[in-house]
Amino acid sequence: MNRLASIEIFVAVVESGSFAAAAEKLGIVRSVASRRVKWLEEQLQARLLHRTTRSVALTPAGLQFYRKVREGLGSIRDAEMELHAKRDEATGKLVAGVPMSFGLMHVLPALASFRLSHPNIELEIVFDDAKSDLVKSGIDVSLRISELADSSMVARRLATIRHAIVASPAYLAARGIPLEPPDLGKHDCLVYTMKPQPQRWQFTRADTESVVSVRGGISANNSLAIREILLAGMGISLVPIYLVDQDLRSGALKEVLADWKASDLALSVIYPTRQHVPSTVRAFIAFVEKIVEHSSFSN
Repeated sequence: MNRLASIEIFVAVVESGSFAAAAEKLGIVRSVASRRVKWLEEQLQARLLHRTTRSVALTPAGLQFYRKVREGLGSIRDAEMELHAKRDEATGKLVAGVPMSFGLMHVLPALASFRLSHPNIELEIVFDDAKSDLVKSGIDVSLRISELADSSMVARRLATIRHAIVASPAYLAARGIPLEPPDLGKHDCLVYTMKPQPQRWQFTRADTESVVSVRGGISANNSLAIREILLAGMGISLVPIYLVDQDLRSGALKEVLADWKASDLALSVIYPTRQHVPSTVRAFIAFVEKIVEHSSFSN
C-alpha cells in the first residue's frame, strides 16, 4: 500500500471524527479507509486509534504521530500550491526564436506590452532565419514562416501569410506595370535567396498556373534588405505581405498582378513537447496570437 495515502486517510479520520465521514470526504468506501489505517498501524507497530462503533479516539502514540504528520502534510500541500502558482505566473528564462524580419517589424514593437504583462520572464530573442534545431540550440519556442517538415515538434498554425508582387511607384513609372506573370521576365526582380527555389516564382489564377524564371541584378538573404531596395525603386519582388503591409497602405509601394495568387505560407509556433508546457512558453504563444489578431497581414 501507499504509505503517504494511508497517512492522509489517517489524518482525515482524526479530523472528521469517524471512518465513515473521512471516507465520504475522500471519495472512498469506509472499508478501504479502515483497511488503510490498520495497515499503517501494522507498519508502525503502534496502535493509533481507539475504535468504537460510532467514533474514534487517538491513542497517546496516535496523538504524537498525528501532530507530526499533519505538519508534514501541510508542507507538502504548500509546496504543491507554490509549484502551481509559479507555473501560472510565468517566471523564469525563455529563449524564443523568431524570423529576422517578422521579429523586427512585428514582435519588437509589441515587446513592451509583453514585459508589462510578464515582468518575471527573462526573455532572450534569437533571430533565426535558418530554422535551427530547437533542442540543440536551446530554444524553448520558435516562430516559423514556412511549410513545416514532419518532426517531433509540436506545431500550432497561427495565421496564413500571402505573398504579393510589389514595387515602388517610381520603379513602375520607369519600367512599366507587368500585366501577366511572364512580363516579370523583363523586370529587375529582387530575389530572396533563403527560399528553396528563389528564382522560380509560381502563380495561379482560377485553373491557370504560371511559372516564371526571374532574374535581376540584386539578391539578398534578408527580406528587410529586399524591402529597402524596393523602397529605393531599384526593382520588383515577390514578398510576404507582413513585410510591406504598411508600405502598401501608405502608397510607398504598389501591388501588381493582384489577380494572380502566389504561394501562401503558414505562420506557426513550434515547441518541443505537448506535455507540461512551461508557463513561459504559453505566455509567449498568447503574446504572438495577440499580435496576429490585431494585424492586417494575415488571411
